[in-house]
Amino acid sequence: MTTLYEEIYKLKTLLRKGWLMREACSDRYESDAEHIFSTCILALEIISKKDLKLNVEKVLKMILYHEMGEIKVGDITPVDGVTRADKWNMEFKAIKELSEKTKMPEILELWLEFEENKTPEAHFVKQMDKLDAIMQSEIYSYEKNDKSLFNEFYKNSENLVKEFDDIIFGK
Repeated sequence: MTTLYEEIYKLKTLLRKGWLMREACSDRYESDAEHIFSTCILALEIISKKDLKLNVEKVLKMILYHEMGEIKVGDITPVDGVTRADKWNMEFKAIKELSEKTKMPEILELWLEFEENKTPEAHFVKQMDKLDAIMQSEIYSYEKNDKSLFNEFYKNSENLVKEFDDIIFGK
């Protein structure tokens, strides 16, 4: 039996392709594992500061599991020429296989819940996933002294940023 750790270890070296394609930084690019970690911390901070009534364990597990399809299929971006349906099918197959290999059915269950976006936790995790990308774009923009990357991410998710700007910008 493959252990979960043996599988997720691969996320430590899988760099976020969107940043690479944009040449977002000059030094070191974020990995999927780092994205998952920072999204977990961000979610915990927002849940606490906003006193949100969410199942925190479910939120954290969903954040942890939502990128695991990329272990097998890689980080597919919107400009890769892969349809949303094909991407979903490839990730579903990868998640199902991982869930079965590790004998952890909740990986597939929570991934599906995230993808279906029908629960408050799934909706919140989708928000945190976008918010983490916005915040990472701000870091890269600052490092390169070029606000265009942040402006792009901010513009695409302006309503989300406004919802949490007190936490993001310390207001």
